[in-house]
Amino acid sequence: MKRIIALVLTLVMLCGALISCNNKEKVDLSTVTKLEDLKGATIAAQTGTFHLQALESQTKDVTVKELPDFDQLLVALKAGTIDGYVAEEPTAFSVVAQNEGLDYIPLKNNTTGFTASDADTGIAVAFKTGSSYVASVNAIIDAISSDTRSALMEQVVKMSAAPETALTEALVLVSDNTSTANGTLKIAMECAYEPFNWSQTNDANGAVKINGSNLYANGYDVQIAKYIAAELGMALEIHAVEWDSLIPGLNAGTYDGIIAGMSPTAEREEKVDFTNCYYNSNLVIIYKKQA
Repeated sequence: MKRIIALVLTLVMLCGALISCNNKEKVDLSTVTKLEDLKGATIAAQTGTFHLQALESQTKDVTVKELPDFDQLLVALKAGTIDGYVAEEPTAFSVVAQNEGLDYIPLKNNTTGFTASDADTGIAVAFKTGSSYVASVNAIIDAISSDTRSALMEQVVKMSAAPETALTEALVLVSDNTSTANGTLKIAMECAYEPFNWSQTNDANGAVKINGSNLYANGYDVQIAKYIAAELGMALEIHAVEWDSLIPGLNAGTYDGIIAGMSPTAEREEKVDFTNCYYNSNLVIIYKKQA
């Protein structure tokens, strides 16, 4: 319900913007193959992300917009107030599969796309500075093969298309450890960033109940969190938290860690400790096809 209300409010705010944007010349991004081709376009990214930093610093003659979450970026794109928005490639897989008329520019980091390090575009688990969890979780992450990581993402993208319907095949990443003798691992994420994390109404495909909610969380981050918690011999507790509140909440001790598609950038490393990356991806741009 909270997510629906947020989308409605976003639509209301965009109505005013649309009035002034009716005369905006739409830029066709279907022929774009590199960053330089974005000239004249209006491109958006999520507030507080490397996506936004890269967009602002590495593009020229582009109008840059920022919005607080991916739901609002998608609404803005469909409404025509932006020509495209920056996302991780797995997010583009999911969005394009579920939204007719959308596509994405398959940019490649450091060649046709944004200049970025593995830390910029990788995603890792965040813990409080000095946390003893980092070393043990690194060992767990490093033991997951690249093939398994890729296969899991393929499964998760399928799941995101029909999240409340069970897959016909078993999940590729499941721990054999069923003990929870070591307590509860409290993990925060947005629960609104497909395919890394989202919310749904049932526990299909191993979804986990969101703390204090009637909804369940699932996605790549959730499956990684489940595996880590199980390997640590702990129960998993998921907390749905807005992006800008993730690190402050972690440092306040509200939860133990963040698994939320978060890149271990230098700026964030000044505030928290990160594990090794559990996924790496290209940054791409999702756009609306011209009629």
